[in-house]
Amino acid sequence: MAFLVIMPSVLQRHSLSKLAANSKQTEFTLSDAMNESIRPSSTQSTGEIFRNAFGDFKLRRWPLVRRDKLQAWDASDELILQHLSDNYKTRLQQLESSAQGILIVNDAFGALSTCLYQYGVCNWNDSKISQMAVQNHINQPYNISRHVSLTNQKNKLSLLSSTSIPNGDYSIALIKIPKTSALLKQQLLSIKTLIKDDCVIIGAGMTKHIHNSTLKLFSDVLGTTKSSLAKKKARLIFSQIDDSTKGDKPVQLKPYSYYCKELEGTLTSYANGFSKNNLDLGTRAMLTAIKNNRLPEAKRLLDLACGNGVLGICAAKTLSDNGKGEISIDFIDESYMAVAASQTNCSQFISSKHSCKVNFIVEDGLSHTEKKYDWIICNPPFHRGNTIETQTAKRLFRDSHRHLENNGELWIVGNHHLKYHQALEKIFSNYRLIFSDHRFSVIAAKKINQDEGESTSNN
Repeated sequence: MAFLVIMPSVLQRHSLSKLAANSKQTEFTLSDAMNESIRPSSTQSTGEIFRNAFGDFKLRRWPLVRRDKLQAWDASDELILQHLSDNYKTRLQQLESSAQGILIVNDAFGALSTCLYQYGVCNWNDSKISQMAVQNHINQPYNISRHVSLTNQKNKLSLLSSTSIPNGDYSIALIKIPKTSALLKQQLLSIKTLIKDDCVIIGAGMTKHIHNSTLKLFSDVLGTTKSSLAKKKARLIFSQIDDSTKGDKPVQLKPYSYYCKELEGTLTSYANGFSKNNLDLGTRAMLTAIKNNRLPEAKRLLDLACGNGVLGICAAKTLSDNGKGEISIDFIDESYMAVAASQTNCSQFISSKHSCKVNFIVEDGLSHTEKKYDWIICNPPFHRGNTIETQTAKRLFRDSHRHLENNGELWIVGNHHLKYHQALEKIFSNYRLIFSDHRFSVIAAKKINQDEGESTSNN
């Protein structure tokens, strides 16, 4: 059994025992398929203007949503840029002609990286979507910093996955506070081993996301820490690495494990994984549906928005154990840590006896491929940043319809109140409820044979 890991613009083949996380910093550009999927459109051209100390930047929050009213930045982005402009102009000017750069961590919608990339930025992120947003924004001719002279623009952006370790020389490190403290701790532990004593370290976030425990984490891992006063409900954190906390060894990804009785084994997730310490209720509902329903006659499977891969693993094992012959399954997620966890778990649960070819792909949905599938399983995300929304899920449903073979099936799970059955009815013209409990529904939709559909419409 071979595992294929597809990273941006790179295909890497790994053995079962080798994790997708590697310690080499890489730069990448969007593939042709990605560029096609994000061509400028009338929808994109309505982006709002982010006016700040470094210029006026036209930004859109990704994934792109029609008539989107959400900004691609927050008050903490404004605050950190103003602080840099007020206090570090000389340091920034030196960056224009030096080999040093700026490390930007967890730049959710790319605002900081877009405003500062001409000083030389490494965008270190777990989200492929966030990095696609930055790549798109900096390619717009009107997004140019007013602080950088036209003759010395570095125009350098490196995009680094969360499963890799930065290895550059950084004069400034900017850290947006993530939702999960485990991810922040992992990042801070890495940062203290790679930056020099004179590096400026600034954290930023909305006050509702910065707690005493957040400040304590900065202090415990890095050293002397203080915070700014709140402004527009945002706050900055300033840290300096103490000699007593200085590390010298690269920090490996910390695994988080729990026992999954449905698979009769231990599942692994990493710091930014969803429900990394236990099996979430939506996933358990889908596993119950897989166990208690007749499965599609499938040879090519896809676990879309795969998380740690438990749904795809269960589906592939069940088909293989039922004597369906050789099958292939792709695991796709926009989170680097999610795909790495899927690979780790597949090495645990899918062995050579299952006659299963497995691919791991870090991507936003299916815009990168023309591949067709017989069965797609999806536990779709319903948050965009900190906002509940269903547009991303509906986009994944439309992508699934295009990438299913005739009579292929999409199985999805979601909270009752999200009313995914309405979207499936509109896209597939059919759906059926295959499992339901007090909170979640598991719904299947079949792609009707196109020839039959056309024949019916002609009559």
